[in-house]
Amino acid sequence: MEVNLRRLSVFTADLQLILGKSMRTCQRHMQLIRDMYALEKQQPVTVYHVAEYLDTPVSKIAAFLKITRN
Repeated sequence: MEVNLRRLSVFTADLQLILGKSMRTCQRHMQLIRDMYALEKQQPVTVYHVAEYLDTPVSKIAAFLKITRN
């Protein structure tokens, strides 16, 4: 499965859909991801960061967010 390069960033609302948790909990997860990769506040969190943080294949995250190319 090939990941579409038009949308690699993951936002808190996306993480909320993936995890099924509250917005505040997902904000905490986003901060943990940023800390894990030493990202600044303005730097985007990518699908690859989230996949590694959740220990899930990138293809599953991309498929869930519907950013795959057929």
